[in-house]
Amino acid sequence: MQKLYEITIPGLSMKADFPAVRHRLLADFPYVIEVLAMTTPATVLIAYLGEDEIDAWINALTESVATRRMSLGRSRVTGAACTPTAA
Repeated sequence: MQKLYEITIPGLSMKADFPAVRHRLLADFPYVIEVLAMTTPATVLIAYLGEDEIDAWINALTESVATRRMSLGRSRVTGAACTPTAA
């Protein structure tokens, strides 16, 4: 059964960061079947099968955003908020 999980990463730009974040989660986590941008700022919805990998997803998201920000000369991104969402 498909499950949903909502994660907010402070500093995540849907315009600039979302394509790379989506690609990273789909490439690195075989049970993630889709990553969607939410209307809530800096928030993505992860659709997945099986067990969640919340800590790994947060680490991948935070690392992706921080790496992009550092390459652009901006400060690191820290912290995340997670919410399980009923499917």
